[in-house]
Amino acid sequence: MSNTTQGVDARAYLAGWLQAVTGMTIADINAIPDDKWTEGHGGCTRPANALISDTVTMLKWTTAAAQGEESSVYNDMDALTETYKDKATAIGGLQEASAAFGAAITSASDEALNAVVNAPWGMPTPVFILAQIAVSHIWYHDGQLNYIQSLLGDGEVHWMV
Repeated sequence: MSNTTQGVDARAYLAGWLQAVTGMTIADINAIPDDKWTEGHGGCTRPANALISDTVTMLKWTTAAAQGEESSVYNDMDALTETYKDKATAIGGLQEASAAFGAAITSASDEALNAVVNAPWGMPTPVFILAQIAVSHIWYHDGQLNYIQSLLGDGEVHWMV
């Protein structure tokens, strides 16, 4: 017997993946030693707290876009990085931004998600595409946390535990 999918609930799938990558990232935040949380690791690398600030900023910006609002949150990223010197505060901020983003995406109308806005990098893009980018952006920065862990000699995959 085969099952045929009648439709795809893109909002629900995106919200589910959002929860998964948020959980993975929190596991990796917890695996970064406290004394390395705010350190760069050579060259022009950014510290882990700055990566989470970047992640949260994109989530907040896209949440506003899904609600039909403009946001200047990117102007506050340096201050947020400073706030996120405390890992627990960074985790709380990521959880809060992720929850608000998930609620905004799942409740947004088709018109809101299809609206074309100027992305923070200046490219006109539909909000739903930016929402997908925002969720992928979490995983992208989680990958950077994994790399920081490997630079520190930690080869374990913490988010699979």
